[in-house]
Amino acid sequence: MQRIKAFMLHKPLLIRIILSYLLVGLVVIGALTIIVTSRVSGQLTGEITSSTDRAIEQSYNTASVLLNSTYNHFAGLFTSTELQPAFYGRNFSTPELGRIGSKLYEAASSNPLVHSVYLFNFQEKLVFSSLSTVRPFDEFYDRDLLKLLESTEPYRSGIFIPRRAAFELNGRAYDQHLISIVYLQSREDRVSSGAMVLNLDQRLLQNMVMNGTGSRSFQSMIINRQGTVVSHSDSTQINRNLSDESYVEQILGSRMGKGTLELTRGGKDHRAFYIKSESLGWTFIGLINYETLLGRVHEIKRFILWVTAILLGVVLLSAAFFTRMIYSPIHRLITDVRRLHGEARQRPSLSELDMLSGAFSYLEQKVQDLQVRAAGYQSARRRDTLRMLTAGGWTDAGEMARKLQDAGIQLAEGPLQVCLLRLDAYGQLSASYSTADLALLKYALCNIAEEMGGSRWAVTAFEEAEDAVTLIVSSDLGETEASREEALPELLQAIQQSASHYLKLSVSAAIGTRAEDLAGIPASWTSAYHASRYRLVLGRGSMIPAGFEAAREPLHDGYASAMEKQVVDSIKLGDLARTRAAVEEYTALLQRAPYEEMMLLLTQLLISTARTAAAMGAAGEEFRLGIGYLGQRLYQWETLAEIREWYLDLCGRAVEQRDREASRKNRLIVDRIKAHIHKHYTDPTLTVESLVEVGGLSTNYMRRVFKEISGVSINVYLSEYRFEKAKELLLRTEFPANRIGEMVGFENTNYFYVSFKKYCGRTPDHFRKTQRGEGMDEAAGRN
Repeated sequence: MQRIKAFMLHKPLLIRIILSYLLVGLVVIGALTIIVTSRVSGQLTGEITSSTDRAIEQSYNTASVLLNSTYNHFAGLFTSTELQPAFYGRNFSTPELGRIGSKLYEAASSNPLVHSVYLFNFQEKLVFSSLSTVRPFDEFYDRDLLKLLESTEPYRSGIFIPRRAAFELNGRAYDQHLISIVYLQSREDRVSSGAMVLNLDQRLLQNMVMNGTGSRSFQSMIINRQGTVVSHSDSTQINRNLSDESYVEQILGSRMGKGTLELTRGGKDHRAFYIKSESLGWTFIGLINYETLLGRVHEIKRFILWVTAILLGVVLLSAAFFTRMIYSPIHRLITDVRRLHGEARQRPSLSELDMLSGAFSYLEQKVQDLQVRAAGYQSARRRDTLRMLTAGGWTDAGEMARKLQDAGIQLAEGPLQVCLLRLDAYGQLSASYSTADLALLKYALCNIAEEMGGSRWAVTAFEEAEDAVTLIVSSDLGETEASREEALPELLQAIQQSASHYLKLSVSAAIGTRAEDLAGIPASWTSAYHASRYRLVLGRGSMIPAGFEAAREPLHDGYASAMEKQVVDSIKLGDLARTRAAVEEYTALLQRAPYEEMMLLLTQLLISTARTAAAMGAAGEEFRLGIGYLGQRLYQWETLAEIREWYLDLCGRAVEQRDREASRKNRLIVDRIKAHIHKHYTDPTLTVESLVEVGGLSTNYMRRVFKEISGVSINVYLSEYRFEKAKELLLRTEFPANRIGEMVGFENTNYFYVSFKKYCGRTPDHFRKTQRGEGMDEAAGRN
């Protein structure tokens, strides 16, 4: 009895195994009968319901991203200056028609969702199309769309209008469902001048948005605010209006942006899940047929019962055999744990199960601690060790080799060479992606480099700086230097092509010098980095060899200074065309210089330009921020072409501001001269020369400025002003004409008579007589 008691106390695991096999056969049928009906049906229903909800949300997110991005992209195209002539122009030339047609075809081809693009000129009643040449309204093939624009439908249907287009063009019949987006300028529910219509392929949109989300037990659909079906897992339902369906009416009338409905259709229970998109004006609906869904559950239940009955017999027959097979290794494990685990020796009454549980808990904790440490430190340790290797500053190669080994880094024996991959347009990437996304892109680039290099060389890749990935390439000891110099650029070009194809990234590559051992890696990295800076000359996506910098030669100081002076002089003249030509010639000269000299000369040019702009009184906002800010901007650009366009933009704004300031000052001077004439016109000695002195400018320049602003010369303005004053005196006073001539500044009476007659067509006396006579006649007529 004691032995049985001790056996049951110390071997509960064995007892439980034996009993589990005996009991499983007795309870499995009853348990499955009760559980399968509730658990399986509930779980499957919940899983399918959850999957359908996720499918609808995925469709919503996909449609929102696709259509909003497409709408915003073509909205920018609609307002672009390239297409404005198509809406408002008249009498188009052949080149203009060709440019507009090419732009439409290019826009339609840039997006696979786009079926066609139409531009409507309502003044000339012309239609430009990406499918054909320009056509008058009467000959336009898509007649339904013309009727749509003539009605108020675009204003009531929202941004996206589903429709069916059927027409024939160039011998080809078109009959398909489209979603039209109308961009227009309207007045009183009518198009005022022009419109652009973007037609999206409804079938393609359905495949992209609703693909794989339909079955007998589940239907998915998209409807607009009017209840018209935009997309449906059953294509026969597209463009059908479901607003008379009670559940659709409830969903459209609901103020909730997301929700569910329980309903009955055709005597069967259904569940509807919906999401509303305010930006699209659409509602995404998933409809589940519970009866069909549970029918599958019943089939599964019957299948499980049959399988359970069969398995029960197999379990009973094999219980004894498997008990021995399972417990034997467990018994050996318990013996080992009891021998090695100190706590077990101190507590002999500890059961087998408790002993195993404690041992497994201990091991589980150790594994978790190890995983945390590895996940937290391994990647950073590897990167930091490789950065230490390439940065230099260490002296003991053996110690560095040990650190590499501790970090899990194995560099193959043989010559080593460092290459640098730099992400092009990194500023744009930083604005478009988060820090985590950029880290994933660089991680993917490292994987591509290591995978592609692994077929021939051992490549170790790691993230270097914000925009750089460093490669350490190990070659075979038997490989010749000539073979390596030929094959390594081919490897880097293949990496560039893969990055462009898979990651949609443009990458520039630079090759460092060859290192015979670890001690030469810092110098190889330095040469690769210096070479990578010449992306400034070669452009994005370039391949820069190791000896590229050594081939650069310093420029002659006098020649560079002369070119800089030519640029500055053209800015002073305000001749932007000449400035562009001088800057292009200057940058072409800089392309032959070393990198440091290029940047030094460009900085000097910025300093000279800033001083010139300040002297011209045209220092814009960027110039006012100082040369430190301009220098920072200079080093942000990646290519000389970008620097050239940025610099020319600075020059253009400086010249434009100088011209505005000069125009303002000239107007003030002209106003001053006019005021002087108005005050001193009675002075016979008032001449152009004296007026020029009032303006403070040279005679010829003053004459030209006055005529440009006033439209007449100074002499003409002075004479006409005197004649107008003389006319007032002739009508309001009784002074004789010769006296009035003297009063308005004419010393010579004959000259006044002749000039007045030439100005008015009548002599002063005749003018007075006729004007007063006409005034008396008008007064008599009123009486």
